[in-house]
Amino acid sequence: MRDDINGFIERIVEAARIPSRGRRDELRRELRSHFEETGRMPEGLDAAVARFGDIADIADSFRKVYRRDYLVFYLAKIVGCAAAAAMAAILIEGIASLRLAAEVDAWYLSPRFAHAAAFGVVLTLAVVAAAEATRAPFAWSRALFSLGGFVIVSAGASLLNAGSAGGFATASILATIGIYVVRNAMTWPSKAALTLAAFAAAEYLRHQSLGITLGPVRALAAGFILLMLWALTMAIVAFADRAFGGAFKTT
Repeated sequence: MRDDINGFIERIVEAARIPSRGRRDELRRELRSHFEETGRMPEGLDAAVARFGDIADIADSFRKVYRRDYLVFYLAKIVGCAAAAAMAAILIEGIASLRLAAEVDAWYLSPRFAHAAAFGVVLTLAVVAAAEATRAPFAWSRALFSLGGFVIVSAGASLLNAGSAGGFATASILATIGIYVVRNAMTWPSKAALTLAAFAAAEYLRHQSLGITLGPVRALAAGFILLMLWALTMAIVAFADRAFGGAFKTT
């Protein structure tokens, strides 16, 4: 019976989704103390478990108690994920923008680096928001929070620079396409090929709208860079989700 009680406690603690190990240990002690007070007779413990109620209802009550801890941890996950993806975007765009000045034998950044890096960062933010909004199991609250956060960032950037609205709109479309392909394409090669084609076409159309000539080869190269940003961001999102889920393990 003692093992049954310990298992019952562990199921409650895990279902409560408390991010702090210290608080999980504290909850264990409180629950164990509650059951020990019922007496050491098996029938006393059985009665205590029966009175305690359904695990789902109990866990829901504890989740409400520790809701603020969960929200803080969740926000830290989103911010950390977005920051890591943004830094990766700047690094990749920086490498892609490196040029060699043969006459002085020195490396320099292409004049388009600032624009490319800014769009890369916006794309990674859009991918993070879209991935979080559509993460299984789907929840309207999470979807609205993720997309609402991206809209707020977009609106803030537009107030500072009216010209940034087009970049956010394009990034949103590309992120939606990328997430849709991930969710529906059968194999990773097909996912990569479809996403590359979509990104290359989007880059071609975006440059045309800006009055910049971009041939098919350069459009494909630009799409490949965006594909790298997308793939790396998805990897960061997957890692963050695993780390976030692992933080609620009861051990």
